[in-house]
Amino acid sequence: MDLLALAEGLDHAEGVCWDPVRGCLWAGGEAGQVYRIDPGGEVTVLTTIDGGNLLGIALDAQGRLYVCDPGNHRVWRIDHDGSREPFGDLIDYPNYAAFTADGRLFVSDSGSVDAPTGQLFVIHPSGAMRLVPTRPIGYANGLCVEGDTLWVVESSVPGVSAMNVDGGPLELIVELDRCTPDGLAIDASGGLLISCYQPNLLWRWTRDTGLELLFDDWTGEYILSPTNVAFYGDRLDRLALASLCGSRINSISLPYGGGVINYPYFEGASA
Repeated sequence: MDLLALAEGLDHAEGVCWDPVRGCLWAGGEAGQVYRIDPGGEVTVLTTIDGGNLLGIALDAQGRLYVCDPGNHRVWRIDHDGSREPFGDLIDYPNYAAFTADGRLFVSDSGSVDAPTGQLFVIHPSGAMRLVPTRPIGYANGLCVEGDTLWVVESSVPGVSAMNVDGGPLELIVELDRCTPDGLAIDASGGLLISCYQPNLLWRWTRDTGLELLFDDWTGEYILSPTNVAFYGDRLDRLALASLCGSRINSISLPYGGGVINYPYFEGASA
């Protein structure tokens, strides 16, 4: 598995994303920290958001971060200098954000772990936001866009569902058992990677082969509570795994590299 401790000393980072322009990873901390992680493992704090509790992170082509902050019930757009502005309206528990190719930002609003009350919102490039009409979601968590498909983790089902980004039914596709799925990524061969916060699992799923267990660290000694995951590097040949219960971001190599990630370009924004 070629395990590497990529970065140490983070404050319970859940979200992680790759920045291909600056050649670094970004992650968020439990006390509102926005971390920059360079390839050698150096960690710096770009800014800290008062009252923040940062989860999922997305990135546009100009290098601005879109950070889910349930502490402030916001998605923040954060510029290169650390300045920020709200993006969209208030959301009760924004957990994860993922862009479509045309610049729409889908955001999961988790809801309760005890009842299916989760929702999805979509924020347009203008900042206008609307509720996506779906059935109630069983704790909406990680998201991933693959072409015109939006993949949605339902942590309390547990499973992963999918719908068309332009609307339609949200259908349960991947059924799991006795685990808590959290993060998603698409690999270059069309596999869907599903990281499980408990009990420290990483699955790969395809329509043809079904589920394959890539690791099971039942001890938690090596990969603890993997939440969001992101392929990174010039060849997207390694996978970074954030850890909500720990203080490090781990990295592993896999047989397949990363798939296409949407970094939309917004007219009129500074690069």
